[in-house]
Parts: sequence; C-alpha cells; structure tokens
Amino acid sequence: MVQASLEKTSLAPVDNGNHTPAAPSSRMTGTKRKRGTSAPSSPRPSIISISSDSDYEPHEPKTNQASVSGWNKTAEWAARIGDDPTNPQIVLDTFGDNGPVNWHNEEPKQPLHAISLDAEEEVDTTPTLCKEQQDLVDLVASGRNVFYTGSAGCGKSTVLKAAVRRLKEMGRTVDIVAPTGRAALQVEGMSTWSYMGWTPDYHKFSLKDLISKGFRHHIKRRLTETEVLIIDEISMVENHHLERINACMKAVRCWKNKESAPAFGGVQVIVTGDFCQLPPVKPFQYCIKCGLEMKLDDYETEFNCSENHGPFLEKDKWAFQSAAWEEANFAYVHLKEIHRQNDEYFIKLLQKCRLGIPFSPEEVTSLMDHPCKVHKATRLLCTRREVNKVNIENFNKLKTTVYQYNTLDGFQWNREAHPQLGHFNDRFSDGTLIACKDQRLERQATLRKGMLVVLQVNLDLPGGLCNGSQGIICGFEDFDPAKLPGAKRKGEDLPTHQVIGGEHSELRERQVKKFMMAQRVRAWPRVLFHNGTKRTIYAWCVVNSVGDKEPYSLLYRTQVPLVAGWAMSIHKSQGMTLDRVIVDLSSAFEEGQVYVALSRATNLEGLKIEGSSEGLSVGNGGNNEVRMFLHDKFGEGLLQDHY
Repeated sequence: MVQASLEKTSLAPVDNGNHTPAAPSSRMTGTKRKRGTSAPSSPRPSIISISSDSDYEPHEPKTNQASVSGWNKTAEWAARIGDDPTNPQIVLDTFGDNGPVNWHNEEPKQPLHAISLDAEEEVDTTPTLCKEQQDLVDLVASGRNVFYTGSAGCGKSTVLKAAVRRLKEMGRTVDIVAPTGRAALQVEGMSTWSYMGWTPDYHKFSLKDLISKGFRHHIKRRLTETEVLIIDEISMVENHHLERINACMKAVRCWKNKESAPAFGGVQVIVTGDFCQLPPVKPFQYCIKCGLEMKLDDYETEFNCSENHGPFLEKDKWAFQSAAWEEANFAYVHLKEIHRQNDEYFIKLLQKCRLGIPFSPEEVTSLMDHPCKVHKATRLLCTRREVNKVNIENFNKLKTTVYQYNTLDGFQWNREAHPQLGHFNDRFSDGTLIACKDQRLERQATLRKGMLVVLQVNLDLPGGLCNGSQGIICGFEDFDPAKLPGAKRKGEDLPTHQVIGGEHSELRERQVKKFMMAQRVRAWPRVLFHNGTKRTIYAWCVVNSVGDKEPYSLLYRTQVPLVAGWAMSIHKSQGMTLDRVIVDLSSAFEEGQVYVALSRATNLEGLKIEGSSEGLSVGNGGNNEVRMFLHDKFGEGLLQDHY
C-alpha cells in the first residue's frame, strides 16, 4: 500500500459556484486554436491533494427436467405472496423466460415469516475509510463543489457512497448520475439522460428548445429539488453534454434571474472519475447551438455543422474543457493511496501506464515475461464478439448438468409522488423490465459444475469476496429456506456473510425468497474461489431508488450474482478487482484501455499479457489535453514522480 502525507493548499472561502458566470470560453464559441498549444493559463485552482465454511461439499442434486419446459405452480404461487388489495402502490414482478408477468399489489411490510416487534437492527456494511478518504468526505460535507480523482483502486466509489450517506444524514437531497445506464446502476443512481429527461435524440434540439424541455412538470420539480448533484465516471461525459446540463439547470432553477445564474443553478456539484481511463464516445455529434448533425473534417480534428456554428475541436471533447467546468470553481482532490495493489513496483508500472509515460525496455520485459500464476484466469479482451466466442466455447466443453436461473425484476411504484414513472413498468417479451436492461446482474444466469465464474457484487469484503472475485463452481446445494440470507433482527445470530445489510434489507430478503420459489431448478451454485474460500452463492437483490422525492419508487432485480469468467470485455471489467487475469491487447484501439485492463490485477503474479508487446504502447504519451489538465491542477510532481 502506498503511504503518502496529507498536503493542503490554502483554500479560498467556500464557494459553491454562486457567482456571475464567466464569459463563454473559446471551446464553447468555436474559436480556432492551433492544435497542440496549451489552453490559456488561469489562476491555480483550490487543490486539496489528500495522500496519505467448512470442507463439506454437498451432492449435486438432480434437476427437475420436467419443469424446465413449462411454468410451474410454485412460481405462480410466489407471485401472489402478500397480496393486499388495500395498498395503492403497485408492484410489477417478472420471472422471465416466458413465465407469467404478474401485476399485483405491494407485499406487506412484514417479511414472510413472523418477527417480533423489535423490528430490524441496521447492519453497517460500509468499508472503513482511510484518512485521505475521510478528509475528502469532510470536504464534500462542507458544501464545496469538488472534483476528485485518482488511480484505479484508490477507492473513488467507496468515497462516493460514504459521501452520499453523510449528505443524506445532513438532510440534503442528493441525485447521483453517470453517463451510461450501467455505470449509473453501479452507484445506485440514474443516467445523465434520465435525470434531465432526455433521450440521445434530444441533442438534436437547439439549445433554446432543449431548455424549454426542462420546464416539463416532473423534470422541473426534479431539477429544482436537487441540492447536491454527483456525477460519476466523468471521463465519459462529453464537453457539450455537460454544457447542455449546465444551461438547462441554470434556466430552470434561476428563470427569474437568468443573466446572473450560478453554475448548475446553484446546486453543489461533486464530480469524480479518472480522465486517464475511458474517453467520451461520439463527441460533438450534434451542434449545441442549432442541433444539426456535426461533420468531422478530413483531418479528423474539427467538427462543424452546416450553419457554421463551429468549429469545435476533437481534442476539446473532455468535460474539463467546457465553460460549465470553469464556472463550477471546483476544489481539486487527488487520492494517492492505492488499496487494490500493494506491490510498489507494480503500482509504479500502473501509474506510468495511466499517465501515458512509455515503459522502459526493462519494464516491458518485466510485464511480458515474469513468473505468474494464472491457472483458471479470466481473459480480458477488447471486443464483446471475442468475449462471447471464448465463453461459449469453454461452456460447451463441459458435460455437467446445466442450471438456468431467470431474473426476478420488480418495480415498486409510488404513483402519487411519481406519476411520470409509469414507463418503468414496460417489459421485454421475456417479462424482464426494460428499465433493468443495464443492470450488472444478468437476465439469465446459466451455470454448470466446473464453470469458471466471476462474482458481480461485494458479497463479503472481510472474507475477500468482492466484485470481481473469481472461482470454480464445484457443486450445487439443494434449496433450503432456512439457510437463506436475511435482514438482521434482534435475537437472530446469522453469520456475517449471510446478513443482508444496508437500505431496503427487508425488501431484498423477500425478493430472494420469492426468487427461490420461482425457479425451475432447485439448487444454489457452490463456488470454490481462488482465495480458498468455498461458499454457497444465493440470489442477490440490487435495489435502485428512482423518482424526484421521498418516498422514492424502487426498481430492483434479483439474480444469482455470477457470470461466466473465461473472458470479459475490458469495458465491463472496469471497477472490478481480479486476482488472476490474462490480458490480450492485440485489439486495443483507444486511450485508456490498456490501463483499465492492467489495473484490474492485484499483483504482477496474477497478471499475464499475451500477444505482442506492441499492445503496451497503445496510448503512449497519454492524451495531451488530459496531461495538461493534470499538470495544471496537480503540479509537475504528478508526472515527474513516475519517470
């Protein structure tokens, strides 16, 4: 683990962006600049650089093959658990795979078995923060607009969750957004598109027309009630997408005083991510002024529309190059302590890769040819086509019984508070909710003994089982309602790893039971993880709060949290920690891919790179604009320390 000291610059008075907006920059107006020149210098911003089971193996039960071809009565019965015709809130539960989709009322607040009046005792499953992380949470709680970043494995997501909890304890209304649906669901939020009430086609509107869309009743209410806006995975948020969000929030929240509206209408803005990772997709697709499609010139450096509102430079695609970013007047924090890796030499290599600093010949040799233990490792590949091919081929080599689990999706709709959310009931032909399509958990989990799998959730952090833990399915255990994980209650003594903690624990407990009753197979997978832990993997329920205000509507999916682990895309692996990984960079095609792939590994011993060493040079030099940004905000030391 890298140890570093706490270093703070003098901070300006607390400023939440409530000041007269700066004049639009050349990046917004389209004024030409020579490629390769630095952006105009600006005063040094406020920077806060915070550094500092048993051996018993159950038999493999027989699958009820007869039940696989048709829906059974158990699932039908499970769908009716807890009917209460007096309850006005509607729930949609879907069992998938052409099973019945049952519209019924919300389950009673009591769990399926009787409990005492000493209701639930909350279990704190939040990881302990290190000093630099706690200092950052304190800074967020002070009311500052903050941008914080750091290498993969420094705990950015951990800080985000801790900050959200702290802000909510303070009574603040917090909205969390991310550029894609999958990224948003990872942080219990919504996409930037959903938050603003847009679809990608809304970028085809002129800015004036787009602003008018923000005055729709439910969107206006959401934007005006937000007190803290948290934007995750900021590297994938395109310059003009952030500009549009800023312009619309200012117009809606400050419509009486539009000329002096503060950044983002005066909400506190917390932005996080790593610009050294995946970049924005399809930047400057539509003109921010008129909405017409933008065309890239022959040199692939400038975008313009037929009305000549550009040019907009391809290299100005990043969110930090927008006028909105400058208006927000962020305090800057760089987390330095790495928690995923503890080998200082490997950490040094990863930092060079992150910043685009070329490896020396000795370092290339070290990465390509070192002692490694990657038996039963996951291969990280650049395209989904490659991933599917590898997983299907390996799955078909096994001759063991196939167990298929169909997801249980649900939507608890607070119709009175969120009448606009009726579309969350829309579903695919297999009965799964369309709103859950970007969930990390699969619509179908198809498993068999001998299969290499990856865990998709933080199941037991003290036990070393986290998002990305790898293992082999070594058998299956018969369903037993008495062994299911449950919410913690007084008088019960469940093992720590079987306690369902956090928010909505009783709902999650009920959904796991209903999931079990709905399945056609009657057994849970049992996994021997690479760290030696052997564990039965029960269903896991992921709950997302949606809506403008409390009590929120709840969107949830329940599924066995395992996915085929022979291969995975680099993009899907982002955020995971893999003990053993084989990286093939022969198809690497964009900046950040190499770093994301290598930084999934916990140490050199668990990493093997296949193919030509030329793959390591993808992104050499790093993105010039990102390097300038990091240099400007965090100083020369950030780069020089790694040469």
